Amino acid sequence: MFRRQIAICALTLSSALTSAAPGTPPERTLAISHVNVIDVVEGRIIPNSTVTIRGMTITSVMQNGSVPADATVIDGRGKFLVPGLWDMHSHVGGGTSLTAWHAAWLKLYVANGVTGIRDMGSDLDLILEMRAATAARRVLGPRIFTAGPILDDAPGDWPLRMRVKTAQDGTAAVQLLKQRGVDLIKVHDHTPHEAFYAIAKEARHQGLPLAGHVPLGLTVEQVIDAGQGDIEHLSNLQLWKPCSGGKQYRPDACRPFFEMLARRGIWQTPTLVAMSEVATLGTPASRVSADELAYASKSLKNGWAANQRAFSPTPEIIEELRTGAEVGAVVTKDMADSGVGILAGCDMMIAGFCVYDELVAMVRGGMSPLAALRTATLNPARYFGIQQTAGSVAPGKRADLVLLDANPLTDITNLRRITAIVVAGRFLNRKVLDELLAEVKTAAEQT
Repeated sequence: MFRRQIAICALTLSSALTSAAPGTPPERTLAISHVNVIDVVEGRIIPNSTVTIRGMTITSVMQNGSVPADATVIDGRGKFLVPGLWDMHSHVGGGTSLTAWHAAWLKLYVANGVTGIRDMGSDLDLILEMRAATAARRVLGPRIFTAGPILDDAPGDWPLRMRVKTAQDGTAAVQLLKQRGVDLIKVHDHTPHEAFYAIAKEARHQGLPLAGHVPLGLTVEQVIDAGQGDIEHLSNLQLWKPCSGGKQYRPDACRPFFEMLARRGIWQTPTLVAMSEVATLGTPASRVSADELAYASKSLKNGWAANQRAFSPTPEIIEELRTGAEVGAVVTKDMADSGVGILAGCDMMIAGFCVYDELVAMVRGGMSPLAALRTATLNPARYFGIQQTAGSVAPGKRADLVLLDANPLTDITNLRRITAIVVAGRFLNRKVLDELLAEVKTAAEQT
């Protein structure tokens, strides 16, 4: 497949949904008893455990442990407890302020066990308001890390961008975003070379991670040398072609390249499902289930259609993208085996549901369920440098947890079998989760 400019981005979301976030900040101790804790660090199951939570923090994880006398007890007998999931390539959307529909979209993450997101391109005022609102628990939603707007000079009216043309533009943009409090910087296909190098230099100076696409005309090695630490979409499904010497993936030939990525600590966010679906999402040819698509607003569907019109997909292109994503899943597994850090990301897919789909795609490419699960739990914590307080079920960690009816280490699709969620210490049972899903679906129908 030739290198194709793919406008993968989420779009402005608008609707009317007025319900408040359920629940209040927890006052009492919560204990999940007799539960099988999945230790994603060691890759083992700790059976018959008691997990105690006070406020927003896990205070103890004890096998055969007793329940504190003051605790509200959740019986975890026969169930499996995993860390809350992360979507490491999301786009919450556009707009000047947080609307009821934006709040609904955030609920959709939580209802699916996604308790953290890395937003890779949204309007700045909106995403900062969302981050503050979820952190203060005014709005029920995942923990948010954000790049703010994408820094590039894409043609036309591509959304969610801050335009940069020159080195001066790039430096000024990073300085502004640092002042506003973003967590990282995002570049894209059309970031001009002069601006890119200035962005990379200033990001280093400001202590901000640099992530995103490989700008057109630059190589992976060049952006890594400049300081970019994360590459999205397997470089638009082209990552393995230079080391393979052509269109046929050659694992042995690419192993030194993957080892270099691992040695230099370069993260990869493959977005396999998004890449396979970019040409068909929202059409009868899509492989995404109708159940998931029911949560998409009209504006999001219109955005998918506009995205597809941008490069006029033919049946040949659709097949090329799907085949490329299938090869990409194998490449992802081989990179992980070489020590490359892999992150689960969804891009413009349906919030929450897409994380399951992405992990299934990774397992289909040869990754073990444990390795796939780490891409959405432990690895995001390592990426952000917060593994002391997030990413696993252990004392001192933030209480973001998913309680499952079955073991995801034997079948990754068991991640869908959610019986309850704990988000920042707030317990949401299956009834509440179903109510959240119903709210969002109704809101989507009304947009």
